[in-house]
Amino acid sequence: MRASQIPFCVMNETSPVSPSNFSAPPSNDSFQTAKASALKAAEELRAAAAQKATELRQAAEARAQTLKNSAEQKASELKTELQDKSDDLRAFADEALGQAQQQYETLMTEAEKLAREKPRQALITAFGIGLVVGLLLRR
Repeated sequence: MRASQIPFCVMNETSPVSPSNFSAPPSNDSFQTAKASALKAAEELRAAAAQKATELRQAAEARAQTLKNSAEQKASELKTELQDKSDDLRAFADEALGQAQQQYETLMTEAEKLAREKPRQALITAFGIGLVVGLLLRR
């Protein structure tokens, strides 16, 4: 090749290739960039995890409140139902007591009437009942 055929290349400040690119080894800028990117990603993950934890806590609190309200409502319904049953039982007991008192008064009236009409038979019956009760209590 002749000297006139060799391409001539002039390097100046506007040239895309500079002499500093050939002389210096690659810098740690890419490592620093990767490190910064990883730290930023870690921080974003940490923030996302904190946000999800907050959302989960709020959802759990809402669910707990819903369960609490449901339990309170059920307890109120059971209390009302038990109160109604209690009132029904009280009315039944009062009615049964009233009937027992009437039967007692009727039996006492008949016993007094029988004792006035037949005093000997009433004494013998009373003695027999007392004897049987005494023997039963002795055992």
